[in-house]
Amino acid sequence: MIKQNNVTDVLVIGSGMGGGAMSKRLSDVGMKVVCLEQGDWVHPTQYPHFHDEWEFEKYRSWDFNTNFRKGPEDYPVTGVALPRMVNAVGGSTTIFAGHWFRYRPVDFRKGTEHGLEGTIDWPFTYEHLAPFYDINDAEVGVAGLNGDPSYPPRSPRYTPPIRPGKGGRRMAQAWNELGWQWWPTDNAILTRGKDGRLPCNDCGNCLSGCPRGSLGGTANSYWPKALRNGVDLRTNARVEMIETKDGRATGAVYIDRLTGERHRVSAQIVVIAANAIGTPRLMLMSAQKDHPDGLANSNGLVGTHLMHHTWSFADMWFKDPIEGFKGAMGCSVHSQEFYETDPSRGFVNGMTLLTLGSFGAAYSAMGTHTAPPDPWGAGHREAFNRHFGHHVVSFLQGEDLPVRTNRVTLDPELTDSSGLPAAHINYKMSENDIALGDFGTKRLHEAAEAAGAVDAHFTGVMKDPPGWHLMGTCRMGNSPQDSVTNAYNQTWDVPNLFVVDGSSLTTGAGVNPTSTIGAVAVRCAEFIKAKHADIAGQTKTPANNNVSW
Repeated sequence: MIKQNNVTDVLVIGSGMGGGAMSKRLSDVGMKVVCLEQGDWVHPTQYPHFHDEWEFEKYRSWDFNTNFRKGPEDYPVTGVALPRMVNAVGGSTTIFAGHWFRYRPVDFRKGTEHGLEGTIDWPFTYEHLAPFYDINDAEVGVAGLNGDPSYPPRSPRYTPPIRPGKGGRRMAQAWNELGWQWWPTDNAILTRGKDGRLPCNDCGNCLSGCPRGSLGGTANSYWPKALRNGVDLRTNARVEMIETKDGRATGAVYIDRLTGERHRVSAQIVVIAANAIGTPRLMLMSAQKDHPDGLANSNGLVGTHLMHHTWSFADMWFKDPIEGFKGAMGCSVHSQEFYETDPSRGFVNGMTLLTLGSFGAAYSAMGTHTAPPDPWGAGHREAFNRHFGHHVVSFLQGEDLPVRTNRVTLDPELTDSSGLPAAHINYKMSENDIALGDFGTKRLHEAAEAAGAVDAHFTGVMKDPPGWHLMGTCRMGNSPQDSVTNAYNQTWDVPNLFVVDGSSLTTGAGVNPTSTIGAVAVRCAEFIKAKHADIAGQTKTPANNNVSW
C-alpha cells in the first residue's frame, strides 16, 4: 500500500552538494520543495572526531566504503567496488577535506582538445559557469587567495587561505627549485566565522568530521538556510522509483526506512542528486512501461562513462620537525605545472600536485599512506620519533578518461535492506590514465628529492581501488546521441526530470569535483526559477540553443 503525500513544486532526491544547493536556491523565491534523503542527520558528537580512538574509528563505523560500513542507510555495491560515499544529510560533504578547486577553462573543451572516443565538450564554457561558481562560493564560504595566473580573474574569497604550515612551505620551496608554478589552494574551510559557523581551530582532524561547522559541507552551509525557507526535508526516505505519465515525471515513491511504509510525493519537477552511483541506480530501477530500459535511458547512456580520477601518493619524511598534524587537513598549496595536455608525454590530460596535513600519532605509527608500520616492541620508540611530526604527504590527482564501458548497472541478485537492487560497477583504468599516473609519480620523486626528504615511500598509480570521486554516469552534452541531459541538466527523454550531482559532469578534470557540482546545481536552480512555467508545460526537452538564456 502506498500512502499519498502532498503535492510539491519540486521534488529533490538527495541532500548532498547538488541537492542542498538546489533546495536552498529554489526555496529562496518561495518555490515549494520536498527533499528526500535516505540517511539521517549526523549530530556533531557522532563524528569520529569525538571518539577516543578517532583515527581508527573513521576507518570502522565511518569508513567511506559502504560495503565496509554497512549502515542501515547504505546500499551494497558489487563488481569493482568503489562506493566512497556517505548517505546522510549533506552527503559526502559530511566528511570531506574541503578542497575547493574550480575546473579550468580547458576542462570544458576536452572533446575538441584531444578528440578521443567517448570524450565530448561540455555544452557550455567556463565563462558561462563562472558567475555560478561565485554564488556557490559565497553560500559555502571559501578560504583562498586571488591572483592565480592559471585561472581567469574572479571574485575575492570570503576568508584568507588556510595556513600552509611547515609542510606546505617545504613543498612550495621544492616546487620553486624545480621551476614549477604553485599557488595557495582554495578550501571550503572558514578561517573566520560565517552564518554562526566557527572558524577553523587547526585541530587537523577534518576527515573525521567538523563539529564546529568550519568545513563547508551542505549540512552546515546550505541546509540551515533551506530549512528556514520552509523546505520539507524528509530523512530515512529511500526512493524506490520515479514515476512518469505521458512522457513526464510525476513524482516518486519512497520507503520510510524506519517504518517500512511506502509514500508517494507528486511534483511538477523532479531533481535527482543521489551521486554518480545512486542516480543511475535509481534511474535504472525506475524502468516502467514507457521506459523499459530505465528512466531517460533510450540512448543506453545512463550509468556509462564513470570517472574516478587517477591517484599516486607519496609520503616524505624530513630530519627537522614539520608538525604536519597541526592545522587544517585541507590542501594548503598545490601545483598545476602539468595540468595541460602535452602530446610529447605520450598521453592526454594532466594533473594537480597537492600537499596535505599529516593526520595524528596513530596513523603515523601505522605507516601513513605508503610505508610499513613502525615496529612493535624493540625499535618502536626510535622509529616513531623519527616519523611522527616529520612527515609530509603529497600526491597527484589526474584526470581519467570517460570510457563508455566503465559503468554502473543493477546487480541481478544482491539487494539492500529495503529489497532494492544493489549497484554493480564495471571499471578498468585506461592505458592513458596509467601513463599519466606514471608520469606524475616521477614528478613526486623529483619533488621529494628537491624538498630534501631523508626517506620517501610511493604508492605508484593506485589501481585497486583506482580512486573515489564519483562522476560522469548521467553526463551533460550537446545532443541526445552523446549524453543523458542537455546544458541545463534536463534529461533528453523527460523534460521535467533534472540531474544535478557528480553524474552530470561531462569530464572529470584534474581537481576535486565538489565546487563544480555545486556551481552546476546553482546554475540549474537559477534556470528552473527563470523557466519554471515553461518547464511545467514542456513535452520535449529543448536543444542547447541558448546556454545563457
